[in-house]
Amino acid sequence: MTTHQISSMLFKESLTDMVASNSIYQQLKAHGRRMTPQRRAIIQILMESDGHHTADDILSKVRALMPDIAHATVYNTLHELTEMGIVTELNLGLGERRYDINTSNHAHLVCLNCARVEDVPYDFDALELAPEHRCGFDIIDQRVIYRGYCPACAAEVNEVT
Repeated sequence: MTTHQISSMLFKESLTDMVASNSIYQQLKAHGRRMTPQRRAIIQILMESDGHHTADDILSKVRALMPDIAHATVYNTLHELTEMGIVTELNLGLGERRYDINTSNHAHLVCLNCARVEDVPYDFDALELAPEHRCGFDIIDQRVIYRGYCPACAAEVNEVT
């Protein structure tokens, strides 16, 4: 890859991040909240990472940037961002809740050994529950989680057995 291609790719990624940051800023403003340095750092960590981090993971990464940030600030901010629909709080059966900035409809692959989590596209229309099977429920959300072993862990599991 040439220097120009790398530069172009980084520009496109940073432009995408700027658009996403602006959208998040607008959502915060619509909810009467400001983009504080602490919120900006937490959102930046969520956007730059592969997502699906625990609150403690996010806290440690934010503390690398802001050593004095309080534990409660990170937890409260994640709760606010979840309430506003900016992030999704996930219970993937890994013990701790995780946070996903990708709020579009998608499924998750979860490794039972190393806890790796990947977003995967999914056709949620194929899962539409027929009205006669809803038992009177007003469906507001659905989640699809595939559990198994990532390639590295599957190789380990196969070596042991």
